[in-house]
Amino acid sequence: MKIAVATCGKEATSPVAATLAEAAYLFIADMEKFEVLSIYEAEEQTRDMAFARRTVDEDCEAIICGPIEKDAFDILSRACVTRYDGSGKSAGEALKLLDLYALPLIRDNIGGSGCVGEHSGGECHEHGE
Repeated sequence: MKIAVATCGKEATSPVAATLAEAAYLFIADMEKFEVLSIYEAEEQTRDMAFARRTVDEDCEAIICGPIEKDAFDILSRACVTRYDGSGKSAGEALKLLDLYALPLIRDNIGGSGCVGEHSGGECHEHGE
């Protein structure tokens, strides 16, 4: 299973960015081998959109990041990429927590109205979860 991790630096000890738009790098990790397959540097403009597209293009099942702006969120949710909030944790710690099912889901974009799944037993028909 491939997972994307949006970070502030290139090291496993680098923190997951506060928001996807603030990330400087995107790690693509293989969870079965627990290794980094590749690291992409942010583009200056629309880095959140570029990282969302890269996550989908790399066929990642999930992304670990901070809160996500609407356009990038829509790219990820339409592709059925699960979004986890690992902001403030190191990349390595966030991957370990994901493996333990201990990271919260990002159910809506920044400024969104929230997901009805939070109040209806966990299903989210609008966002494909």
